[in-house]
Amino acid sequence: MSGGHTWVLTATVALSFAFDAVAVPRAPLRRPLLSSALHILSVLFLFDLLVAVTLRPLFSACATLALVGLVAAVSNAKYESLREPFVFTDLSLFSQLFSHPRLYLPFLSVGKVAAIGAGIVLVIAGFVVERPVSSGSPATTWLAVVLPFALAVSVAARLPLTLDPNVDQRRHGFFAVFVAYLLNGLRPATFRKFREVMAAGPFAIGEPRRHPDVIVIQSESFFDVRRLGDTIAPGLFRCFDDARREAVWRGEMTVPAWGANTMRTEFAVLTGTESFALGYARFYPYAFVRRRIASLASWLGCGGYETAAIHPYYADFFGRDRVFPLLGFARFLDIDHFASASRAGPYVADAAVADAIVSTLEAADRDRPQFIFAMTMENHGPLHLEQVLPGESSSRHTLGEDASWRDLTAYLRHIENADAMIGRLLDHLRASDRETVVCFYGDHVPALPHVFEKLGVSPQTSDYFIWRNYGTDAPECRNLAAEELGAALLSVVQDDGNRAEEPHASEKAT
Repeated sequence: MSGGHTWVLTATVALSFAFDAVAVPRAPLRRPLLSSALHILSVLFLFDLLVAVTLRPLFSACATLALVGLVAAVSNAKYESLREPFVFTDLSLFSQLFSHPRLYLPFLSVGKVAAIGAGIVLVIAGFVVERPVSSGSPATTWLAVVLPFALAVSVAARLPLTLDPNVDQRRHGFFAVFVAYLLNGLRPATFRKFREVMAAGPFAIGEPRRHPDVIVIQSESFFDVRRLGDTIAPGLFRCFDDARREAVWRGEMTVPAWGANTMRTEFAVLTGTESFALGYARFYPYAFVRRRIASLASWLGCGGYETAAIHPYYADFFGRDRVFPLLGFARFLDIDHFASASRAGPYVADAAVADAIVSTLEAADRDRPQFIFAMTMENHGPLHLEQVLPGESSSRHTLGEDASWRDLTAYLRHIENADAMIGRLLDHLRASDRETVVCFYGDHVPALPHVFEKLGVSPQTSDYFIWRNYGTDAPECRNLAAEELGAALLSVVQDDGNRAEEPHASEKAT
């Protein structure tokens, strides 16, 4: 390695720590030796790989720094909206940035997009301007690529991590944690642990004794926003309150997601597995599903249920078209089923989802019980892109017409529709002669960090209820975790209608 090459590499490593320092939550400059070593080895690998491919050291240095800066900027954008840094499984969602740009690009500010664009232009210009230089022996060149990679794999395995990205990043720095999660998460041991946890899940054995229809509704960003204070109009939750009064169980629900990452809550409910038990798979469990696994759908399917999933969005989003059959769903009604359905904002209305549930029940074989898992989409952000007309706020909250409350007003407008959906469905089931159990819950609180900050609150939990149109019950208020909800639901399904039994699995209700 020439002296000039050495100086370029040294400067690249030093500047990479400066780029890393912009990522929030920030880590101290003085970090554990292993995390600093992993950061340096990762930068060496990127630099040496680019030099080996392009023979341009200056370009390689700029491209390496641009990459570190890019992921740090993206991480900050994610953290600003979702309170979580960029993690390795987010890379597998990269294609969705282009296929579903509305769900991602609006969270990048104009300044961040401009900086990213300028960085890309400068890196390309550097490649064009710089002339290739001799790299010496190819064997030596590629050894310089392989050696830091091998050392990084070894160091990553030894780095003490909690798998809470906020905690880990504050201790080790953003780039070291990102790389450690990536290298450790792709190890065969991660996939092996995932399979072992799934094999021991609460729905791996058994079958139902009773066979009422079962409907589970995952309501997008739903939670009882009245917990924010008395500024919220209580009438927005009229049907929700009626359902809670009649419910077998009701309460708040702890979920493994905040503002987004619906599939984490979805997976916990359907499989009954606690998020941290999944190890590195906890960030995007669907990416690790490669074979059939036990779930609510498969458990009920073994008892003769027809199983259907309903989601008024694209089937390939989060890979549901691939994963749902492996979870035991025989049918999946996606956006194609809602081609002529009504919209509320940019997405299919909750009312159309209620209609799809009712239509599925009415068209079902009367001799076979039904399990329907429906996911709504109407209240999905970004809410700041929606139009709010003057005067809309006054019927929903008392905070006024200031622009800072527009996102909240848009959110509450969709909450009204979710509430109407509950009323529409339960009214239909009250008049039905088929025994039916309904479980309704919110997947996470909405991504409204600026609203919450202005109100001085930090909501974490969503809400749920389990209701049925038969039997006599004394409603119970129990706060559950998402992975406990399925067991609680099945305890109601298997009960004869006179009392609710304790959950048959995941008995950790608080």
